[in-house]
Amino acid sequence: MTIMTKQTADVDSGATAVSAMRSPVNDYTDAGPIATTEEFKAALLATRDWIGISPTQLQMLQAQCRAPDATITAAQLADQLRFKNFAAARLQYGTLARAVAEKLGYAPPQKGKGAVRWWFALSIGQDGHDDAGDGQLKWTMRPELVAALRAMKWA
Repeated sequence: MTIMTKQTADVDSGATAVSAMRSPVNDYTDAGPIATTEEFKAALLATRDWIGISPTQLQMLQAQCRAPDATITAAQLADQLRFKNFAAARLQYGTLARAVAEKLGYAPPQKGKGAVRWWFALSIGQDGHDDAGDGQLKWTMRPELVAALRAMKWA
């Protein structure tokens, strides 16, 4: 989320108030950190100990972390990991992302009354494109998560 400030003069005190307003930028491209590297490490370990991280889910994280600029699409993940289709990759990625988000205490943005975009806990959407659900949105892994995975020697 891009923060813009608006100054308003308070006649009585002469104080200036600053209020945050959402800019029209797509919320899925907000690269602002949601957690520190240490918090991501703790959330990954807690997820592993809570519901487990499947070998496939770990391979997804590794593939994205090792991709150029840590950027990949669901279609590319499906191809690399030999999923039946990109929907299977989105499901696995979203399942893991939701578990990590819950351990972080993070609630990702929701588009209208649509589904919560859990993948946003692990990545941001690149190029300002919205997630059309076609497997082509470029996910760029959050830098703090990249650092956590590398520090843990998971990627």
